[in-house]
Amino acid sequence: MKIFWDPNAPLDFTPGRKTGKVEKNFEVYFREALSRNEASREDFSQAVALVEEMLPLLDRLSEDPISRSQAETLADILSERARQLDELLSHLPEGPLRRTLSEAAILFGVEAEKLRRGFYI
Repeated sequence: MKIFWDPNAPLDFTPGRKTGKVEKNFEVYFREALSRNEASREDFSQAVALVEEMLPLLDRLSEDPISRSQAETLADILSERARQLDELLSHLPEGPLRRTLSEAAILFGVEAEKLRRGFYI
């Protein structure tokens, strides 16, 4: 039995997947999300600022051990930032950026609980 192969045929073995050029990239989706609601632009920037503020603190946790009192203080800060972020997210339209920021809020809450239980002491 001979198998005839066409070298010009596209090599895509995924069933039902359309081959072709990507029409939109993340930047286009991001701009569309921001243009839907001009009031949400300020909420997005505040939410991103909250995440950027807290990520270096979480990085520092992995490098340096902290005392019990520092852990409690940081846990309170993380919990408060998670609540603020969750409140900001309630005003934002659905999309990939909102889901990412929502995951960051969940991460802050989980890390706050870990601090309270003494995981980083």
